[in-house]
Formats: sequence, structure tokens, C-alpha cells
Amino acid sequence: MMIDSKQSAALLAVLQWGSFERAAQALHLSPSAVSQRIRALEAGIGCVLVTRERPCVATKDGLKLLPYLRHAELLAQEMAQAFADDAPLPVVHLAAHYDALDTWLMPVLAQLAAEEAVLFDISGDDQEHTLRWLAEGRVLAAISSHAQALHGGMVLPLGAQRYRMLATPAFVQRYFANGISVKALAQAPLLGFNRKDTLYATFLQRYFGFDAARCPTHYVPASHAYFQAVLCGMGWCLIPDGQGDAALAEGILQDMAPGCWVDVPLYWHGWQMQSPRLQRLSRRLQALAAVRLHV
Repeated sequence: MMIDSKQSAALLAVLQWGSFERAAQALHLSPSAVSQRIRALEAGIGCVLVTRERPCVATKDGLKLLPYLRHAELLAQEMAQAFADDAPLPVVHLAAHYDALDTWLMPVLAQLAAEEAVLFDISGDDQEHTLRWLAEGRVLAAISSHAQALHGGMVLPLGAQRYRMLATPAFVQRYFANGISVKALAQAPLLGFNRKDTLYATFLQRYFGFDAARCPTHYVPASHAYFQAVLCGMGWCLIPDGQGDAALAEGILQDMAPGCWVDVPLYWHGWQMQSPRLQRLSRRLQALAAVRLHV
């Protein structure tokens, strides 16, 4: 089956931007032209590939097609770059969790971007949910806490991200002056990132036999604001190594439970079908991550 590259680009743009109008702006086309190209693609394949609603999302058949279109897009970009010095840089669509973006991942991606001459289009989510972005074909690779590869996929272990229980000394003195107890945990505000986060439940049950649902909780679903909240003494939280190191060294934050932590194993997921550049990038990222994570 041969797929027209303009039709493919139209479908990818609609799914990326969530609407025909925004896809048309990105492609410098009219919405009707984008619609015509997608209808032609659907007619050629024989099924509907994208919903006509807001936001536009891939249908079940569209999801099956997306990984192939993403790889074809990257291969076409790499081919263009091989034959023309002024060709646009290839784009690697990647899903990563917020804590990796705030700590070890950006220096790694900066090095890879320079070595491989690529651009990264990064989508953020919790580490338990990034694999869904790959399964839906919205990205070419994902960093996830799931060890099992998708059907037709590959997985590389990266190491573990370690989380410790931190708060300001004033917060600890106010709520935990007599140590960590069931009573104190039920009264002291916890800082949650969002309701998909299960890390606190694991930590509290493992070390204190306590149900995280009993904690009074602030929800702060933005990485910088979340860290600012703990620095301001709004609550205690689990902070990954690398993010709170300077504040710990300066005494701004305190490790509330020395020797207690949660390690979250991380994995690099992709498809078995990869371009040579993406294969190199995957192996290189694995090597660089091993230096920065716990192994």
C-alpha cells in the first residue's frame, strides 16, 4: 500500500493539533484542503482514520496506521537531510514524564540533539501513562515505568529515579516535631502533583503502613509550581534526586525519613521498526541515562 506523503502529513497535523483549522495553519493550507487530503487517504485505505470532533483523535484504525506514518515521516526527513544541507532537521516525537524533564533528561537530550542533529517534540505525562502516547502512535518513543514492551515494540532499561520525603525544617517542626506517626501523617498537608500519581501510596504503605488517601492534600499540577510549593512550606512531598539536592545542601529542605525512599525503574520504549538514527539515539540515551540514574 502506497500512501501519499501530503495526505499523511495532513493526518499527522490534525492529530497533533487536534483540529482541522489548526492543522491547516501549520501546513499553510485551507481547512478544506486538509479535509480533502484526509478523505482521500481514508478512501484509499477503506476506513475512517480520525474523528470529526474537538479535539480530533485517531480512530481504532487510525491508531494502527499512526506508527507507520510517524516512522515514514522521520525517514523522509532523514533522507532529505542526507541530500540537502539546508533541509529541515528531523523531528523525534517523544513522551517523557515530568520528573525526568525536571532533572536528568534535558542535559541528555541536549547532548543527543547536538550529536544526531535532530529536534525533539516532547509531550509530558506521568511515568505510568507515557506509554499510552506510544501505543496511540502519537510519539516514536517514550520513557515509562512499564518494563513490558508493546506488541511490536522494543524496550531498554535506563535505571531508576529515586524519590525522598522532603519538607522545610519549619514544616517538619510544626507537624513532625515528635517524629513521623500515623497521627502526624493524617494532619500534615501532602503535596500531590495530580490524581494519577500513585507514588505516595507506595511510599507511605511501605514504610509507615499508612493509607495516602487519609492525607490532607494540595494538588499542584505544574512542575515548577510544585517544587515552589514545598519550598514555601505548603506541605511535604516526594522529590526526585537531582531536583532537591541544592536545597538539601543549603538546609532549605530536610530529608524527613533518611534511609527511606522509592526507586522508580525507567525504560525507553520504541518500535522494533526504527531508522538507523533512531537506533543510535536509543542506545546512546540508554548509556547517558545510566550515568545519571540509580542502577
